[in-house]
Amino acid sequence: MDCKTKKYLHIYDWNYWWGYYRCGKDWDPFDAAEFSLSEDEAGEAPFFHFDFHNIPALHQTILDGEFVEPDNPDHPHFLEQARRLRSGEQDWFVGALYYPLFSPEMHFCNASVRSGVPLTQLLSPSVPPYYGVIFLREERPLTPEVLTHWAETLSQPLFGQPFSCTLAQVPSRQEAME
Repeated sequence: MDCKTKKYLHIYDWNYWWGYYRCGKDWDPFDAAEFSLSEDEAGEAPFFHFDFHNIPALHQTILDGEFVEPDNPDHPHFLEQARRLRSGEQDWFVGALYYPLFSPEMHFCNASVRSGVPLTQLLSPSVPPYYGVIFLREERPLTPEVLTHWAETLSQPLFGQPFSCTLAQVPSRQEAME
């Protein structure tokens, strides 16, 4: 019996679909993709958001000095992660994680006054990230099938649980053209 839970992969970016269906003459293969995973097919129960980048995207990112700029203290570490990815020492790495902003409700703001805790010692709750940028040891364009494969492959190491992944809400070529 397969006990894997199911997640749904949603690609909301119309540029992605225009490229997928080759709606323009000079559309390059997509080497990066932004997508969301949700608990439901309608996408109303978000699970996590991603940007995946393949090896060609990583190469271009380094050439352009983007993502981690050359004067950033993390740049040597980023280049080392990229080297390890390209050499096959690792299959992926996390380039960035984004966390929600914390804007507490009034009861939280006033709790310190009632409890005698100084404001400088009132800590925000620990929250997990909601968005990640992942660089993959992948040469192929990031088609829906490739994205689904990598989402499933990374489910255990990134979330501690294996899950299957199904592409949801795929527009037709005609819908993408409109």
